[in-house]
Amino acid sequence: MYIYIAYRDLKTYYTQNSLYGGVPYNNDYKFTAIKDGLYYLLTLNGANYRVSKEAGEKFIEDVLNKCTGEHQGSFPFVRSLNGKDMAAVIERSREVDLRGRGHLSSQDFHYDMDADVLYQMLEELRAGSGEPMDKRALMNYCYPNPTLPEGDFDLTGIYHGIYCTPDNKPNSVIQTVFPDKKVSCFSISKNGAYIQMRVDDNKVMSNVPAELIPEIKEKVRQLCADPKEAYVEEGDWEGFIRFNNDEEIFTDPDKTLELLNEIASKSEYDKTEAVDTKKYYTVGKRKTPPAGFEGFGMFGMMGGFPVAPSVSPADTPSASTEEPASDSKKCKFCGADVTHGQKFCSECGGKVE
Repeated sequence: MYIYIAYRDLKTYYTQNSLYGGVPYNNDYKFTAIKDGLYYLLTLNGANYRVSKEAGEKFIEDVLNKCTGEHQGSFPFVRSLNGKDMAAVIERSREVDLRGRGHLSSQDFHYDMDADVLYQMLEELRAGSGEPMDKRALMNYCYPNPTLPEGDFDLTGIYHGIYCTPDNKPNSVIQTVFPDKKVSCFSISKNGAYIQMRVDDNKVMSNVPAELIPEIKEKVRQLCADPKEAYVEEGDWEGFIRFNNDEEIFTDPDKTLELLNEIASKSEYDKTEAVDTKKYYTVGKRKTPPAGFEGFGMFGMMGGFPVAPSVSPADTPSASTEEPASDSKKCKFCGADVTHGQKFCSECGGKVE
């Protein structure tokens, strides 16, 4: 379910759309649903307030009961509405049968309402929502760790990297991809499973045997038994498991990297490719601040752009501190010791020459 209820400054809204081709900073006094209505968020001037499921559902019902009309589509891009500088914005999606054949599809509707009435309702909701959350509490509130099913589950990926968020820039200068972050990840698709490890400016890719998947899932279950919080300072290391398409459990970054290295050591080396670090390189998607997070504007409203996690060679436990044996040499990719006759590095999967 999509729901967006806001008290909007039309002049600012119109100016932002005219100058930037989109709204780079959304300053609406707004109420939004998080996780399809599992809980709600109220935002005003950079302050974010928790709204309980019960209070949020009642607020939505009360707002819709006070609406005077509805029509398909979104809020109009106009300077003013009915001669006013402020307007109520109520947008909601619902399932409708467009062709009368019993096939439902999600459609967006815009509801008409008096702006002054909505403002008073938002003020009353804020008064009953307690103190605003800081950044840490906000991220953990909006991205709670789910629980793995007791039985089998659909494992999608394992990621380790440095957390980063989009720059706060107008749409006219936003880059739609992000700088290379030396990502390491395990991923399963319809074409099979693969693992990619970053070493210096190379990405070492290996095919993961299908018979290894049950063992990986069991280790993932052990890893998720002690989850970490969603909040991460920009530039800090993080790990997360993605399962059942888009659910994420945040995990200990060091243990996550250990598991990735173990998977790589048991996989079949495919190829190594050099990465031009002056260009942009992304793998997978990453959590972004929610729609109510003030200052991120269209990033939150659109669900965010993919952000690449990464791994640093300096933090990769692959280089040995012991002297190599007389019949061994160093892997050119990760620096680990490889013995005479060994075809692939046991640490990164790189081909030994």
